[in-house]
Amino acid sequence: MAVSWRSWLANEGVKHLCLLIWLSMNVLLFWKTFLLYNQGPEYHYLHQMLGLGLCLSRASASVLNLNCSLILLPMCRILLAFLRGSQKVPSRRTRRLLDKSRTFHITCGVTICIFSGVHVAAHLVNAFNFSVNYSEDFVELNAARYRNEDPRKLLFTTVPGLTGVCMVVVLFLMITASTYAIRVSNYDIFWYTHNLFFVFYMLLMLHVSGDDWKPYKLRRLYFIWVCRDIQSFRWFADLLCMLHNKFWQENRPDYVNIQLYLSQTDGIQKIIGEKYHALNSRLFIGRPRWKLLFDEIAKYNRGKTVGVFCCGPNSLSKTLHKLSNQNNSYGTRFEYNKESFS
Repeated sequence: MAVSWRSWLANEGVKHLCLLIWLSMNVLLFWKTFLLYNQGPEYHYLHQMLGLGLCLSRASASVLNLNCSLILLPMCRILLAFLRGSQKVPSRRTRRLLDKSRTFHITCGVTICIFSGVHVAAHLVNAFNFSVNYSEDFVELNAARYRNEDPRKLLFTTVPGLTGVCMVVVLFLMITASTYAIRVSNYDIFWYTHNLFFVFYMLLMLHVSGDDWKPYKLRRLYFIWVCRDIQSFRWFADLLCMLHNKFWQENRPDYVNIQLYLSQTDGIQKIIGEKYHALNSRLFIGRPRWKLLFDEIAKYNRGKTVGVFCCGPNSLSKTLHKLSNQNNSYGTRFEYNKESFS
């Protein structure tokens, strides 16, 4: 027999609408969190260290937090009884929807199980990457204390790791005791293990409070210096080296992009001195390719405003002023400022 769409909408429409809203919330939350940790500049260094494991662990955690906050609502009997007997829910369709509360509870539970598996697997990869990719340049970001530290120590000696293991054990007991065979043969086992939800939520609060991911905002300063000979760099070299070392110690090596150009020389030259090694690696022969540089800055600052400050001859000022006024495909706006001594 053909299905009556009017009857189907009356009986099933509200239920499927709610399911679609819930599903959309999960997908949107997972995707936004994944993109944040994959492309967000504040998590650039963590992503370099952990890779895909960082994105999956945080995205799955967002879905878990949502469903852990929803799963108890369908089982709140006092709330359901109040809504059923209240005039605030006059629609019979909505009242029938309340009868599906157990189904929604199970749906959230299955979702928690699936994404717990993703979350655990991602963190196992993260623990390994923390150990293998340990770097003294990012001490505050490393969960490991030294290179090739046993990843198991990260799981059993840290608050997030230990509480995570305990939550997996509690969740496993609740899942296995929720099967049809257990509920039919011994309902008390199901009842008492399900009351472990209180322990689970206590562990969850400890787990979240101990899981501290430190963001580092990636803001870049481009310092372009053009001189005719190597001697002209000396008076400013010490300050540049000091800034370079300072930002490295603060886990912000990308904050300043130093580029030094020798416009009149026949061969490769260097600033003499071991402490100037960082500057010598940023020393180029010739002049900057300003158009390519502006395009690069615009690409990494989409839709933002970038300040340009020029201190130099009028010919250079005109070039930079012209480039600042040009359109680009990234929606980046350049604000030009000038101070000339010639």
